[in-house]
Amino acid sequence: MTPRPRPEQSAPSPQPRPPSPPPQSLPPPPGANICTTQWGWCQLPSITAPFGVGCSCLTADNREVAGTTRYFPYYGPASPYLQPHTTAPETIR
Repeated sequence: MTPRPRPEQSAPSPQPRPPSPPPQSLPPPPGANICTTQWGWCQLPSITAPFGVGCSCLTADNREVAGTTRYFPYYGPASPYLQPHTTAPETIR
C-alpha cells in the first residue's frame, strides 16, 4: 500500500512576486547651462555645454573666477556675472 501524500506536499508552492518596477526617474538634463564655482554661479553664454568642463564667471570688476560646467534648473533671466550661492546647491547635477 502506498502512503497518501500529505496536503502540504500536494499543494503547489506559491509563486514569487515579480519585482517592482524601478521608480520613474527624470530624463537627463539637456546639457550644462551654468558655470559653478565655490563662490557662486553664472549663466553660460551658450544654450548647452558638455558637463564637467572648465569655465569661468566674471566678477563685477571683470575678473575671471574658474569653475565647472553643470546643470541647474533656474528660471528667468540670469546674469553672466558671478552670483553668490543662496542655498546649498543640492540640485546641481
